[in-house]
Amino acid sequence: MGLSDAFIKRMEKKLLDKMQEIVSSLDEIIDRTADTDSRGAQDEGDRSVSHYSLHYLSQLSTRELETFKAIESALGKIKEGNFGVCEGCKDEINPKRIEAIPWAKYCVECQEKKEKGFL
Repeated sequence: MGLSDAFIKRMEKKLLDKMQEIVSSLDEIIDRTADTDSRGAQDEGDRSVSHYSLHYLSQLSTRELETFKAIESALGKIKEGNFGVCEGCKDEINPKRIEAIPWAKYCVECQEKKEKGFL
């Protein structure tokens, strides 16, 4: 069946928009971290809040970076002409899944196998 050029262009725009959103989010995280470091924590309560905030920001940035890498991969697949092909079974990923998660690497079935450790 294959994905239409119009669909792929629309997904490419979604990917680029999400990439820009992540860059902005990471910039904000860097600014917050720098601000927290520059203020310094005065007492144990402040240090606890600061530690929690940095841990939260670190977790967020790790997820954001993983998504960023997946987006880069999806954009590469668009250029290569194999966007929307499952990395597990090599079948076409359902367009509804791609619409929801344009950087999806796997079809639903293969994603479930991967999450269970079978792929």
